[in-house]
Amino acid sequence: MLNRWYIFYWIILGVLFSTSTYATVFEVTPVQLSLSSKQMIGVLKVTNRSEKDSFLQLSLVSWQQRCGKDIYKTSHDILMTPPLFRLPAHKTQVIRFALKRPVLAMVQQTYRMHIKEIDRGKHNRMGQQLYFLMDFSLPLFIQPQHIEEQFIWSIQYPDPKHIKLKVYNDGNITLFINQWQLINNPKNLMIAKQATFAYILPGQSHSWLVAINSNSKPTDIESTINGQTKKSVLHKL
Repeated sequence: MLNRWYIFYWIILGVLFSTSTYATVFEVTPVQLSLSSKQMIGVLKVTNRSEKDSFLQLSLVSWQQRCGKDIYKTSHDILMTPPLFRLPAHKTQVIRFALKRPVLAMVQQTYRMHIKEIDRGKHNRMGQQLYFLMDFSLPLFIQPQHIEEQFIWSIQYPDPKHIKLKVYNDGNITLFINQWQLINNPKNLMIAKQATFAYILPGQSHSWLVAINSNSKPTDIESTINGQTKKSVLHKL
């Protein structure tokens, strides 16, 4: 179900952000890529669901976070082929990506693979130019030898009507959080619930400012992290 939702997500992006005359619709699977020292080669499939041919280009950036902001830098750590290709209408292209050498890191290495639709039909006096019509990216992880998923939830009260909810990634892999709900134990009452789309890299944190009733005192949080529902105690700061 999760993979299907993401496929639908990329299809909608194609319709909304394409600047071509006819909407370009792509189906991408899988939507999260992973390599390791034991699995050094991966496969990605891109299907053109539209009525026109497209030109697509691949690129890779390293992915870091600092103070809640994503930081990207061009990278050539991973082989990707084909780097540039024509994708006819209603056809599927298989993309292969691979590590150049075994990686024995203790902490997950994080990247994003960009798939860009380009328009090669425009020129200027200097020659052919590439114009990007659509750009979407997929997370690509190089997994450590031993995976440790650890996190700490905390809560602050900046004023009587709001709380600051924060999660710190104390493990060695990325956390993907797509929803959470605050609970008041022992009554087990739900105080607030929110859908989200947050990646938290190892050693980083993410926070939300939440409006609540001044009488509400959440003690626990139930969150969906990396596809699994987990219940945690909220630590007051």
